[in-house]
Amino acid sequence: MKENLPVSRAAEILMQRDNITLLCHRRPDGDTVGSAFALYYALQMLGKEVRVLCADPLPEMYRYLYPDYTPSRVLEWPVEYVVAVDVATADLLGGLEEKYGQMVDLCIDHHPSNTDYAALTCLWAGAAACAEPAAAIIKAIGLPIAGRIAECLYTGLATDTGGFRFSNTTAATMRLAAEIMESGVDTARLNTCIFESVSKAKMLAEARMMSALQFYENDRIAVMPVTLAIRAETGVTGEELEDVAGIPRKIEGVLLGITIKEHEGECHISLRSKEPVNADQIAAAFDGGGHRFAAGCTIRASVEEAARLLVEEARKHLPKEQA
Repeated sequence: MKENLPVSRAAEILMQRDNITLLCHRRPDGDTVGSAFALYYALQMLGKEVRVLCADPLPEMYRYLYPDYTPSRVLEWPVEYVVAVDVATADLLGGLEEKYGQMVDLCIDHHPSNTDYAALTCLWAGAAACAEPAAAIIKAIGLPIAGRIAECLYTGLATDTGGFRFSNTTAATMRLAAEIMESGVDTARLNTCIFESVSKAKMLAEARMMSALQFYENDRIAVMPVTLAIRAETGVTGEELEDVAGIPRKIEGVLLGITIKEHEGECHISLRSKEPVNADQIAAAFDGGGHRFAAGCTIRASVEEAARLLVEEARKHLPKEQA
């Protein structure tokens, strides 16, 4: 790993650039979107030319973060400085990797599995969300955590911590959330947007997914398939399913929840674990990664074959049962 760039230096570099492209990861979640747009608004306040790019459409559920912004798809826009936000590996750029994968100047991230692909990396591996280093950089620039910037950062914090319920939540996470609340942001409204607004299609899809749950190893592993058939029958969109990975882990006794999202020719895997199972290690066996209790990977196989491979690998990581 190259030297980890201090926040103060990252802020200094961004202040020196006038044309900045911010990249989100594919299948964008609230943290990559929130962190990117927090930096977008901050840099705009400094008079910079800034844009946000993502290979996939930005989720409509986060439209409140960018009501007046139309994400650019014109890749020929002049490029001076490229910043990846919450992107642990270049392949997570999806369709943007071919153009930008080898030209990321700065990566702002919080994933311990970061592959150090950028020229410079500002990595807070202990942070619950990328919103935390993003907030620190914005403060180092000299701007307050308030208004739309604060709303974006809160979205990143809340989504990556499951509403501050997950074990990655730290005292620093809560202090930043408190600072955002004290700035006057209506966090109750944001929580409603994030956690309490569900479409009929998503509700029906979740019912189908939960009815298809399969259990292994004395119910310590739960596998939830999200098939193309479920998506077609319910009309649920891919972006609406970004937050369903935590469902299997909620089940009492389950140490590892595996969510398998079927796509054409491959399956996208989300792993959510409890102590002592390390989800990151399981994902690494399939060239994926993430955090200790939340990781992911991609397997080019059917849903059934992906489940077989994952359960086979997961067995190696489960604690031995007491006789």
